[in-house]
Amino acid sequence: MNKLKTSLLLVSLLISTYIAADTNKTVLPVLEVSFNPAGTIGIVPDEYVSGNMKLTDADGSVVEMNAKFKTRGATASEYSMKPSFNMKLRDENGAEKDSSLLGIRSMSSWILDAMAIDRICMRNRVAFDLWNDFSKLPYETKFDSRNGTVGKFVEVYINKEYLGIYCMSDRINRKLLDLKKPDLGEDSSSVTIRGVLYKHGTNDFIHTNIDSFKFSADSTAHVIEYHDAWELVEPEKYASIAWDALHELYANSEDSLWIKDHFYLEQLADYQVFITALCIEDNWGTKNAFISARNVTADGDKKRFIYTPWDLDTALGGSYNGQLFNGNYSVWQPIDIERSTMPVPFGICNQMPEFKTMLRNSWIKGRKGAFSVDSVRSKLYFYRDQLINSGAWERSCSHWNSKKYTPCFVDDLSKEIDLIIKWYEERFKKLDEYYNVKGDVSVDNISADATEENNTIYNLKGIKVTDLQKGNIYIQGGKKIIVK
Repeated sequence: MNKLKTSLLLVSLLISTYIAADTNKTVLPVLEVSFNPAGTIGIVPDEYVSGNMKLTDADGSVVEMNAKFKTRGATASEYSMKPSFNMKLRDENGAEKDSSLLGIRSMSSWILDAMAIDRICMRNRVAFDLWNDFSKLPYETKFDSRNGTVGKFVEVYINKEYLGIYCMSDRINRKLLDLKKPDLGEDSSSVTIRGVLYKHGTNDFIHTNIDSFKFSADSTAHVIEYHDAWELVEPEKYASIAWDALHELYANSEDSLWIKDHFYLEQLADYQVFITALCIEDNWGTKNAFISARNVTADGDKKRFIYTPWDLDTALGGSYNGQLFNGNYSVWQPIDIERSTMPVPFGICNQMPEFKTMLRNSWIKGRKGAFSVDSVRSKLYFYRDQLINSGAWERSCSHWNSKKYTPCFVDDLSKEIDLIIKWYEERFKKLDEYYNVKGDVSVDNISADATEENNTIYNLKGIKVTDLQKGNIYIQGGKKIIVK
């Protein structure tokens, strides 16, 4: 009897130990995609095809829906065995259907990012998380003034073939940025464009000459200057008349007074410091960013343009083709960024003394928060632990190594991330030196030029305010003020 009790106790302890270990194990959601015709294994068509999706979350909950799929991104054709793709949710009648997946805001159109050039498969996600922590929209929205994507890592199967780790994220769109829809007038006979969203860079001209001013056949893509192409995101339905705001921007891109009136300079400074701090070399020039305005017909702040980052796979010293790894990372210099005349309007902004002050203040804000070494390290370690502890990294590497096709994975993820952190520690010192910041410098101690911009008051979310509340803390001219 005692032996039986002892055996039962040992079994109970073993079960308890197994449950405890299993409870601590990370599980990634699994997305199963199927469509017809199935075609070549792993290949997503470059035109939308109908199919369905089944998403099993880490808690075991399942969502199944009809959907449409197509490849996305200029590198999709180069990494066709592991393509990035768009997924549009549909109801049983084929109409758009919004759904909140993995706790992300409800929408019908989703991005499945293959991260095929990123050897750690997380640079884009980490960089967007840091950006979302660092810089909010300078106005309130339903989404806490967020100006970047959010996403979750998933393991993907396409037509029952395992393709490894993807990042599933929302999109930069009208709803996120709170852009006004076109005004159709009382009888819909005339259309007034209000909110606009343009994407710098486009795939529409990838096989054509982009040396001169031109539009695509449907006017949704536009070469505005030599090798400077744009894509219209909102309002795409009225493409033939929606480019005027961008033309006006280019016509006034060297007019500092116009730029001050049509941009939030502090937001531009945040964007430039973000690109500089994380060394996102592939995002400075004529691609990989959005410009938007809530209502170009309005007066005041609603007509101002906003910069939003995009496609951040080269952040933290990476490269456009994945060749920089194993301790060899980009050494792109801060001075090279400020000397560049692109993208508009940064060429003229970097000639303004007050903008240089804003850049320094922005770095001081970032270095104590989102861009601190501890912050960057914690983001990298968070996703490293997810991918390793779930077994997803090992499964992905084993799968692609067995096929002798490696979309930029590294076998030892922990080692690679520690090398990136070591690189960032040096990058951090370089920015302190460049912006002449020594020790524990506080924004409160930074003097600002007596300009109209520096008299503007913001709350701690970075949103401009005019109605000050007693007891609250605000920022004015780079200094904290308390209303008593």
